[in-house]
Amino acid sequence: MDLGTFLAVRMIRRRQAARAATVKTLLRTDAITAVLVGTGGPMPSDRAQSCTALFVNGQFLLFDAGDGAARRLEALNLPVDQLTAVFITHFHADHFADLGEVIDRSWIIGRRHVLPIHGPPGIGSIVDGFRVAYAQEYGYRTAHHGSEVMPPEGSEACALEFQYSKEGQATPVYISDGVKVSAFAAQHPPIEPNVGYRVEYAGKTVVLSGDTVLTDTLVTQSRDADLLISDVMAMDAVRQIQAANEAGGNAAVARIMHDIRDYHIGAEELGALAEQAGVKRLALTHLAPPVDQKLLVRRFFQRPIVARYSGELVVGRDGTRIAIPL
Repeated sequence: MDLGTFLAVRMIRRRQAARAATVKTLLRTDAITAVLVGTGGPMPSDRAQSCTALFVNGQFLLFDAGDGAARRLEALNLPVDQLTAVFITHFHADHFADLGEVIDRSWIIGRRHVLPIHGPPGIGSIVDGFRVAYAQEYGYRTAHHGSEVMPPEGSEACALEFQYSKEGQATPVYISDGVKVSAFAAQHPPIEPNVGYRVEYAGKTVVLSGDTVLTDTLVTQSRDADLLISDVMAMDAVRQIQAANEAGGNAAVARIMHDIRDYHIGAEELGALAEQAGVKRLALTHLAPPVDQKLLVRRFFQRPIVARYSGELVVGRDGTRIAIPL
């Protein structure tokens, strides 16, 4: 074996060992583990867009799949070949743009079961669209490698459309081996349908807000949650971005910065909500603006929230992992 081959083999083995260790940790049954795969939104940044992985009782549940999600899933060594189901909150592209890649890449890497894609009315059109867009890709892979290596049935995904209450109640949409996922109405006007999710297992609860403003429903569904994963906006920072664009003559971006403030929850509101609901741990995702500098993170997100919330706060970055022991 020459040196180049030796080094390549060693690198592959190290990656395999790292992935095996990650999979063993995540698929354990004595804890629920959330991985904030993508913590950005549509504002430009190096973050992947909205995507959260939840590992519960050996199941791998994925919530949203914005741009960059598939690449980040693999970079984090998550077992995409063992992906159990996907749940989409709404049909803004930063929440489903990479769904086609998640379906395709999980098949290429080894998924051999039909992948369920859960979502509110309209999810069928989304899944059908990706099926059409990737049809030739699927055919090429099987033709090149053979059906034993790339069985065409493994490339399939099925849309499981659900109805949900708009009056505040949570509607069960997935129940499997003690794990229950329920959908509840989120408010992100004029976007509709739009939901958040509540995941329950072994007396523990994880809530994913989706994109929303402050609502009584979110307070109710977050009551005593072990973990609330919420979108968040630093309203003052976005106002400053608006003002800078107005001064620079960029009226279109300024208008967008004005408009987005009316359909996201502010940091101050989120801190008060988490305290009122008795949330044990609050994790921030879909950060707007998506700042990484510690000083700005403290100013825009940590300070306004901890002034109102006494629980544990996690400011998410791509790859942040949170474990809830059972």
